[in-house]
Amino acid sequence: MSSYPLRLPEHVMAEARQLAEQDGTSLNQFLSSLIAERVGELRATADIQARAARANPAAKVILARVPDRTPLAGDELPGAH
Repeated sequence: MSSYPLRLPEHVMAEARQLAEQDGTSLNQFLSSLIAERVGELRATADIQARAARANPAAKVILARVPDRTPLAGDELPGAH
């Protein structure tokens, strides 16, 4: 495990403390979890973009035709609102 001296604006730190308390975790654990989640999101996004760049050009044309609309009932992502 490594450490890093993190400087945050007071209002951000106050909110983080409050949210950690509501979550029932220490501030350190709360911030560590947030950072780990965001790192995972960024890594997953980069992986998806890399895979998309390698996609068959014909598939890209087909996917470009997909309309941008609200999912049908039952097709929503879990937790998406």
